[in-house]
Amino acid sequence: MRRSGWLSLVFGALVGTLVIVLLSTTVTAPSNAARTDCVRLITSSSTEKGDLIAELAARYNDTGRTFDGGRCAKVEAFKKTSGAALDLIADGWNDLDGHQLEPQVWLPSSSLWLDLLSQRGKGDRIRTGPKTSLATSPMVMAMPEPMAAAMGWPGKDIGWGDVLEVNQNGGWASKGAANAQWGNFTLGKDNPRRSTSGLAATIATYFAATGGDYAKIGTPDAVRFVRGIEASVAYYSDDSVAFLKTLYEEDRKKPTPYISAMAMQEQMVYLYNRGVPTGDPAQLNGNPVAPVRPLVAVHPKEGTMLIDHPFLITAKASPEQQAAAKDFYDFLREPDQQNRFRDLGFRDPDGNGNPDLAKVVRTQQTRETPKIGVPTGEQIQQMLDGWEYTQRRGRILLVLDLSGSMNEPFDKNRKDKPYSERRIDLLKPAIKKQLEYLHPEDEVGLWTFSTDGPVEKMPIGKVKNVRGPMIDLVDNLTPKGDTALYKTVVDANDKMRREFDPNLINAVVFLTDGENTEAGVSKEQMLQAVDAERLDNSVRIFTMAYGAQADGRVLDEIARKSKARGYQAVDPQGIDKMFVNVFSNF
Repeated sequence: MRRSGWLSLVFGALVGTLVIVLLSTTVTAPSNAARTDCVRLITSSSTEKGDLIAELAARYNDTGRTFDGGRCAKVEAFKKTSGAALDLIADGWNDLDGHQLEPQVWLPSSSLWLDLLSQRGKGDRIRTGPKTSLATSPMVMAMPEPMAAAMGWPGKDIGWGDVLEVNQNGGWASKGAANAQWGNFTLGKDNPRRSTSGLAATIATYFAATGGDYAKIGTPDAVRFVRGIEASVAYYSDDSVAFLKTLYEEDRKKPTPYISAMAMQEQMVYLYNRGVPTGDPAQLNGNPVAPVRPLVAVHPKEGTMLIDHPFLITAKASPEQQAAAKDFYDFLREPDQQNRFRDLGFRDPDGNGNPDLAKVVRTQQTRETPKIGVPTGEQIQQMLDGWEYTQRRGRILLVLDLSGSMNEPFDKNRKDKPYSERRIDLLKPAIKKQLEYLHPEDEVGLWTFSTDGPVEKMPIGKVKNVRGPMIDLVDNLTPKGDTALYKTVVDANDKMRREFDPNLINAVVFLTDGENTEAGVSKEQMLQAVDAERLDNSVRIFTMAYGAQADGRVLDEIARKSKARGYQAVDPQGIDKMFVNVFSNF
């Protein structure tokens, strides 16, 4: 009897253990990351949500989720500005700059880019279907709170016409003598050919200029209005995070905001005011410090765009990848993932934000976005073509390192072609190509430098007058000597300050392949000389680190001090792209 009871107990324990194992297997599926038979799915997201998509892709891969009777997918997430991704998709995707794989899922910020792709005759590269928005975010003017208050906030609605009025009446002094220290109204805006924020802001200003009648895009009154707004632009970035990072770095150091407003998505204002100017969601977990001067998300009273963040499947996606993409989209639309979007300041596809959104972005309530008519792809293209003539023109001093190291192979540690070609030989065609792209009404000059500092090769003049002679000069450049980098930066900055034209974007484009080798000017003296106090009366220095031996750290410091950006080309295939990125600021 005892033996039978003991066997019963053992049997019961085994059955119970088996049930627990089975239940555990049913509830916790294996991570897809451990499987080798999953469908590979590449995504390319716009930069402001790129880190979030990567986070959610990792979450998706860890769920053990399956579709189509047991198939699984492994998502690999990359990010790239919407305009840059558009160009790559239209041209067949050969990413020489970022070396990103061709995506089967494209996640731009706005469906406007799909309209532009269709306008180029390449709309068939995206599979069309029902609207598939992941989130929304209104386009706003983000203003430091003291400046918004000077414009009448919160009691007064502010619009693009008010921006125009400030500068037409003498700058911030027109809003009270105490505000005269702010100088002119300076606007941070992205290049509309590369960034959704820049594109949406351009559309919004044309909407304000025409009263919503896009048939009037080319009329003198509309052109005059848009040109007046563009005249306040500090420079054209390819990612508005550049403006936010500088503003945040100076928030506690300097009493005056370095910029008056920035055209960007409301979601980025939310993260900035939470202490995350880079937009990286991981920083929210590290007790970020909120700025002393928060931003106000101003919804232009004339109307603005609602950025719709579509989920698009490319035409090259295989049937298996299409099914995987559909499953990933369904996952992103589930409540847990949608809540994560709202946690980071996005609104849901219906326009609803999290409970704290209105408070954080300084609006009285999460107001309904003023509706504006969405232009056709043809009208958007007309606006972009018009922007070529209404944008603020540049006055650019191109400064090139002509020291002896420019005779060396591009990467002297590698001897295989094309890296074995001389740096100067790879550089010349890139410079000539960029000179061809500059607008005839831009202004450009050329300096070179080596042992004794800078030498003026071509005085600054209208591109239409100096382009031909400058191309000839570039053809005949001969490197020799050492690298007086610090002295040349100071001299170039001094020249541009002396000849500062408030109607133009005054900038130095500085390229070097090495580091400073000459005494006379210290690094600290150089950085102090180029430190910009305000964007409307100082010179931007955009730096280019050319090759692996360039002192990229110092070049980035120079760019940051002057409120500009640093760029680099680490292989020959990236040289043209580096020049395009630099000159897109103008």
